[in-house]
Amino acid sequence: MRTLILDRSSAFTHIAFMGRTLSLDGRDDSWVAKMRDFLGEEKPDALAVGLGPGSFAGIRAAIATLQGMGIAWNLQPLGFPSAAVLAAASGLPEVTVVGDARRNTLWTVRYRVTEEKIEQLGGFELRKRETYTPDATAVSPDAHRLSTFNLRAVEIAPSLLASVVKRLGETLTTDPKPYYLHPAVGVADAK
Repeated sequence: MRTLILDRSSAFTHIAFMGRTLSLDGRDDSWVAKMRDFLGEEKPDALAVGLGPGSFAGIRAAIATLQGMGIAWNLQPLGFPSAAVLAAASGLPEVTVVGDARRNTLWTVRYRVTEEKIEQLGGFELRKRETYTPDATAVSPDAHRLSTFNLRAVEIAPSLLASVVKRLGETLTTDPKPYYLHPAVGVADAK
């Protein structure tokens, strides 16, 4: 299957299609045009988008872009957790991925990684920074910001995107929405 894969959860925009990859600075305003040029005349058979956690605006823009492309091509975009790519990039069979959730909190999620599949072990959890103790298998895309935890740094590798999407298989979501780690700022509780 010729799947166009897009992830904008980190400081970079990562695109993969038919064994080719493109990595752009996440602040590059021309990423959509560059993705169009990257595809050329090729039309994907499927669309997959990273859902984060990470850059909220980047993730939302990626989802909206693939949804628009999906309407034009009659394709339903599938969503995958960007943290699964980080777990695969770690090279570890079991790993906790840790990220900076801001507001003095961290997000964590555990994965089991094999050649055949990437299995999420439980849901995303928010933890207070001051009470979190990483285990020996913790990696992070935010290791530079979380240096007090001595986490092993790992980044999304565009070359892993297709492999991860294939190994996630039936766990891909057909209704892609960003991972919301905190309620919206300034939203009052419903009464």
